[in-house]
Amino acid sequence: MRKPRPASYNPAQALHLIASDRSGTPLVCPSCTSGAFEREPQILPPPPRSHVTLKCSACGRVARYIAGAA
Repeated sequence: MRKPRPASYNPAQALHLIASDRSGTPLVCPSCTSGAFEREPQILPPPPRSHVTLKCSACGRVARYIAGAA
């Protein structure tokens, strides 16, 4: 049996969240319209080449990206 993967956003939603996070605008979940996000690491801006995880507290969907990668 495989481990279940956490729910993730479709590519367009993920790109929108990543762009909003990089520009510093408030994040809003596109699937449940919640405004509560858990961000790891919480340092803004994140260190270069670090992995950034954005997780909606309400629905549990996840978006990940690497900081500093263009």
